[in-house]
Amino acid sequence: MGADNHQRFREIPSTRRCSALALAIAVGLSAQGPLAATTGADPAASPVGETLDPFSPYGRQHALLAEELARYRALTAGDAWQPLPAGAALAPGTRDPRVAQLRSLLMQYGDYSLEDHRDPAHGADEYDSRLLQAVQRFQRRHGLRDSGLVDDATRAHLNVPPARRAETLLANLVRLRNMPRELGPRYILVNIPDYSLRLMDGERESFRMRVVVGKPKHATPQISTRMTRVVFNPIWRVPQNIALRELLPKGSASLAADGYRLVNHRGRAVPFTRGNIAGIRRGKIMLHQKGGPGNALGRVKFVIPNRDAIFLHDTNSKHLFKKNERAFSHGCIRLEKPLEFARLMLAEQNNWSDRRIERYLNTTRTRGVPLEQPLPVYIAYWTAWVDEEGLLQFRPDIYERDPEDAARAAE
Repeated sequence: MGADNHQRFREIPSTRRCSALALAIAVGLSAQGPLAATTGADPAASPVGETLDPFSPYGRQHALLAEELARYRALTAGDAWQPLPAGAALAPGTRDPRVAQLRSLLMQYGDYSLEDHRDPAHGADEYDSRLLQAVQRFQRRHGLRDSGLVDDATRAHLNVPPARRAETLLANLVRLRNMPRELGPRYILVNIPDYSLRLMDGERESFRMRVVVGKPKHATPQISTRMTRVVFNPIWRVPQNIALRELLPKGSASLAADGYRLVNHRGRAVPFTRGNIAGIRRGKIMLHQKGGPGNALGRVKFVIPNRDAIFLHDTNSKHLFKKNERAFSHGCIRLEKPLEFARLMLAEQNNWSDRRIERYLNTTRTRGVPLEQPLPVYIAYWTAWVDEEGLLQFRPDIYERDPEDAARAAE
């Protein structure tokens, strides 16, 4: 479950071209030509159309992000932008001199329109219903709960300097050119900073769920691969570093009670002796946890072959899905609705009946099922994109990749 922070997408075969709308919804419209906007160039004046047709599936997202980059560079060059001062949280109905600055910021970001500002029904320092709608829209665009309360979290997003937002937009333009040009008619998209998985089917999103991704020190890599297998009651083959640093210090009795055992290179169980534990360091012995209740991978895992040993799986830590920020794993991707997802995969990729699926779900045996029609999987790192409604979305740069990726714009 290691992670290469800067692994580029590896293209996989595809037999059909995905439509423009499907790609727009997927937040992954591809662009492999030279970037129209570089660090020192104004994308509004750059020949986007000369390298990518802005009306093509691959050029539209690139063109939209380039337009937003030009807008944020203009904000950077001007003197209208000022951060919202610290103070008590601003709630609807309150009066505060900072409300005028809040309204100004939201107008510059495009969340509060000039029409909303024309002939206001309330004073400039009052947080009215029109401003509430603008705040909620801003919060949704930044992955925040749309409570309308301008607390410290919302204020922190409001006060991100335009220059930094421009850097984020530029970094995502760079990432576009590393996406495969053809994603396929049906595929799975995981967006790491958005903590989400979406199943795209033609021109629509047919399934969505929350995910948990790798901690910054165990960053989930960007991957282009296929889902090839579903495993019920999977055995966890514990990576060496996790075994040595996190599990073995608990003691052999505790591990055995939780279903762990040591296994040699022949697949045979061996006792928890000092020599065998030392064999883990030499790569001669592995620590396994048997499948079933209590297993760290839960009831099911989804195999997506890749060089980083990343896979998708169930988890016993369901409470983590209630959190807004969900970077807690060692690199693999934990799923909010794994059993529902397994039913969907086997019904649609293997044409299984509900009865057959339930028979596999209701057993405690470890059983693997190859997918008759492997499904493309893209694990992407999008911190900015224009969604299907034309709204610019931002997400936190949880792995701090934006500065380095933006610096690659001129390559």
